[in-house]
Amino acid sequence: SLASGASPSRSQSSRIRRLSVRLLAGWLLVVQPAVAAGWVQDAGNLFARTSLALEDHGPFSANRSDLYAEYGLTDDWTLAGKFETVDFETSNAFDADGYRLQLRRALWRGDFWSTTAAVGFVEGAAIGGRLGCESRGGEVELGVGHSGQLGEDTYFAGLTLGHRSHESDCQTNRLEFVMGVSDADGFNYTTQYWSERGDNGNSDKVEIMISRNLGAFEAGFATRYEIGGEFEEQAYVFSLAFRH
Repeated sequence: SLASGASPSRSQSSRIRRLSVRLLAGWLLVVQPAVAAGWVQDAGNLFARTSLALEDHGPFSANRSDLYAEYGLTDDWTLAGKFETVDFETSNAFDADGYRLQLRRALWRGDFWSTTAAVGFVEGAAIGGRLGCESRGGEVELGVGHSGQLGEDTYFAGLTLGHRSHESDCQTNRLEFVMGVSDADGFNYTTQYWSERGDNGNSDKVEIMISRNLGAFEAGFATRYEIGGEFEEQAYVFSLAFRH
């Protein structure tokens, strides 16, 4: 019948729309939601993540590991911390570590939008990646986040603008953009873009990640590339996150 013939067509169209959005989020942007600066954690909620990045810098290779956590002090205030270290395999001349403590506050939240502001303390070159400043410093950030529902899938996007200033008269301006889709089967498709402009040079990175929710845990794999052209860098990233 005409009615029975129309149902598969609608189902196929729905599958095509969902697939198109996932591909858009994962591949077409030239650039994770709970850890993005556009949102805060609810009171008592904990998010923690550890990751290992196997980096290729042309003639050098390195292992970069980090531990990140954020906790909802109240519904409006979130405390975040990160420790990061990088170990070059053939030389220790560029080995570094660093840490970051940040306090983030929700400025305004609606059904689909969220805005935040944050202040933090940073120290160590590793915390800024290839262009990190070695001395102690402070940072300020403004973030906006948007999320919504698309059929059975949930999508999100966030934009963060930040500035870091260090004692060694080293300053960096940062822009971060993230977009992703989470489907009903527990898979997350995330694309992230970082842009840095500062005294140590310029950098533009893209990371594409796929992860799977496993109860309270989330296991992920990503590829990361430097696309700015000032230096060569690519990495494979393995991550494990926990929510409570």
